[in-house]
Parts: sequence; structure tokens; C-alpha cells
Amino acid sequence: MFNSAKSYIVDAKNDFFARVQSSKFALFCADSLIFKNIDNITLVLLILTLIATAFCTSGVIGLFAILTSLSVAFKLLVKKGERLVASKLDFAITLFLTVAILSLFGSSLFLLSLKGFVKILIYIVFYFCAFHFLYSNRKAIPLILAVIASLVTFESVIGILQNHSSILPISTWQDTSNLDVHEVMSRCYGTLKPYNPNLLAGYILAGISSVFYLGAINFLNNNKKRTALFFAALLLSFLALIYSGSRGGYLGLFAFIAAMMTVICLYVKNTIGFENIKKRYKNILIGISAAVLLFIVSTPAIYKRILSIFAFREDSSISFRLNVYEASFRMFLDNFFIGIGLGNQNFREIYGLYMKTTFDALGAYSVPLEIAVEMGIFGLLAFAYFICLSFKYCIEILKSSESNKYKALAASIFLMLTATMVHGLWDTVWYRPQVQIIFWLNIAILNTLILKPKLTPVKEL
Repeated sequence: MFNSAKSYIVDAKNDFFARVQSSKFALFCADSLIFKNIDNITLVLLILTLIATAFCTSGVIGLFAILTSLSVAFKLLVKKGERLVASKLDFAITLFLTVAILSLFGSSLFLLSLKGFVKILIYIVFYFCAFHFLYSNRKAIPLILAVIASLVTFESVIGILQNHSSILPISTWQDTSNLDVHEVMSRCYGTLKPYNPNLLAGYILAGISSVFYLGAINFLNNNKKRTALFFAALLLSFLALIYSGSRGGYLGLFAFIAAMMTVICLYVKNTIGFENIKKRYKNILIGISAAVLLFIVSTPAIYKRILSIFAFREDSSISFRLNVYEASFRMFLDNFFIGIGLGNQNFREIYGLYMKTTFDALGAYSVPLEIAVEMGIFGLLAFAYFICLSFKYCIEILKSSESNKYKALAASIFLMLTATMVHGLWDTVWYRPQVQIIFWLNIAILNTLILKPKLTPVKEL
């Protein structure tokens, strides 16, 4: 049923594109200098979109994302023979978007919900266009991941420097009532706008999988110097994330490390064998692990921050979030099927009817809960289906007989999904364009692995 429905939709869209591509306007544009260089223009716009995530406001990032999408759409409409392809993952994303549309038209605050819907629409259109570009330009994938890795490393270095320069907090980011002066963190936030330590943590968690991928590829190519370089970059990212003081980020980092060690152990077991690993490498790993634990235990500010995860009502920040979770859950129950509508402005208007006095909030501070509130149970189920399907495809590739370089790409996407989803249980920075752009690019890359076009051999990745 799915295959027939997908085939019908794709064939209908391809018939539309075929008609447009045969028009006089398309034939006129096909001779233009812009069209002849459209793939290069798209790649530049895609890279500029990524660079904008580190330095620009949400509006500028959105503008670059729209320009990238328009560039791909222009190619689709003009290049003769250009066709759409789709996978089951595309169906899951389209299903999620469909529920978002229903939630929009079912909202009592339509105009406010429309603003939230437009943001989701921009991200998903960006995903489809990025996928279409990468599907026919697979050689660009390593470059895209290298740009992400470079930006994450840059933000990590800036974050570490900010911590050692003892920057002043821009807002009340930490409950200091039970801490002495040596136990208060100087939480870094990088160059991301708006300045927010939790956003920096979410950005790093979305991007460190790209650092892992580059390290893994160089390891498979037996380039020890570059492998060590990317491993060092990975440790820098871990350190910057710790300095961010984001407790949700800590949980995401723990999940990332656990997933990464699982992937590495499976690789070693199936290819090298634990007994064949040189003793000095085992000693290096044990030494680094011991050094990290010693660093955490011997740094009161970090140690106390990690322990505060388990403080619950004794910590004012956690207590505040528990109040928000309680109010948001009641909102979900009262708007069970299609939710209240989309966007944080829409959320704030209705949240006032449920919140406890003085506990105002910008969102539900949990991605699954936010989706449940905004889009109801069907939105939550559609999102869960999409995420579970993404994990399923990653695992299938890791278990397949594909090359290790191919699997390294699937492993990096698996790590990104693990880190961002665990962090998303306790925070909603996932909705920020800085995180969304990297997230949807990874999903676009995953879709190129699923459909496996024969334009470029997988081994070249």
C-alpha cells in the first residue's frame, strides 16, 4: 500500500516537473550561466547556511536555507530529465508535516500558529532540497561534514576560552544558593545567537558526529596523524560541552559516548578482534578515561553541576522545569488529538492558562512533550515513527555487508540521532535553526544511503 501510494505521488510530481521542464521559460533558463553552474551555486549556499548557524541570527540562517532550497527547486524546474525519488523515510516526514498542517488549521490562534508552521515548513523543505542535491552530488557529502566538524571545533575552542576567561553570565543560568564561590560555573555559550549555553550544547551534540566520521574515515585509511587530530578535536568538543554546564547536554554526551563505544566495540569485534589490539592502545584508552574522571572529580564546579542533575526539587532550575512539565502535560491532555497549534508564541499564549504563578516558560523544555502539546498524540506518534525509522535504517546499514566507510557514515548519523534525542528529552534547543540545519542535513545524508544512487560509488565517500 505504501509503495503504491508513494509511486503515485512521485509519478504525479515527476509528470508536473516534466511539463514545466518542457516549457519555453525552462528552455530559456537552461542556456543561462546561472543554470550551468547551479550545483556549484547550491553547494556554496549550503556551506554559507552552515556558516551562518555559528554567527548569524535565526532570520539570516532561515534566509540562507530558503535560498538553498530555491536553488535546488530552480534546477528541478529547468533541467530536463530531472526526477524526484522518495523513500519510506520521506513518507514518514511527509506524514509528520501533514499532522502539522492539521494542527495549524485546528488551532484557536491560527495566525500565531502559522508562524510556527512556517518555520517547520522551511526546515522540511530544506531537508527535501538538500537530499535532492546530495543524491546527485554525493561527492559533496564529505565536504559538508568537514564544514560541520570545523564549525563545531571552532565553537568548542571559543567555549573553552570563554570558560577560562571567566565570562559573566548573561542571565540566571545556575542556582547558586547552595554553592560557594569555587563551585559556580562560568558557563560558556560560544558565538551562537542568541547566547545560550544550552544552545551551544545542542549545537555541539548535533555536530560532533561529523568529527567522529572524519576521524573514522582517516582511521580506515590508516592515516594515524589525522586520526589523532580528529580524536583531539572530539575531546575538545567534549570539554566545551562540559564547560557549557548544560545538564541535558551532559546526558546527551553520556548517550553519545555510550553509543560511540558500542559502535567501536562492534567494529573491533567483527574486524580486528580485541585480542589483536596493541597493549599501548588499550593503555592510552584507560589513561584518557582515568584522566577525564580525575578532571571531573577534581573540578568542584563541574562535579557539583553533574551531581545537581539528581537534585530534582532541591535545585530551583530543575524544580522550575518540573512545574513546566506538569503544566504542559495538562495542556496535552486537554488538547489530545491535534494539539494547541505550532510555535512558541502560540505556546506562551495558552500556557498562561495552565502555569503556576511566576513560572512562565517559552516552551515545554522537552521535545516529545512540546510536539505532544503542539500537535497532539498523532503528531507525537508521527515524530516517533520518523525517528524510530531513522534509527532502524542506521542499524540496518551497520549490520549489512556494506563497506566500513559506508558504515562509518551511518554510524555518525546514528550517533547524532542518539545525542540530540536524549538531549531533547530535557530541552527544546532542538527547535533552534542552528541545530535544525545540521539535524536535517544528517537526515538528508541518511536518505542518500538508503536509496543508494549509482551516480558515485559508495567507496568514494
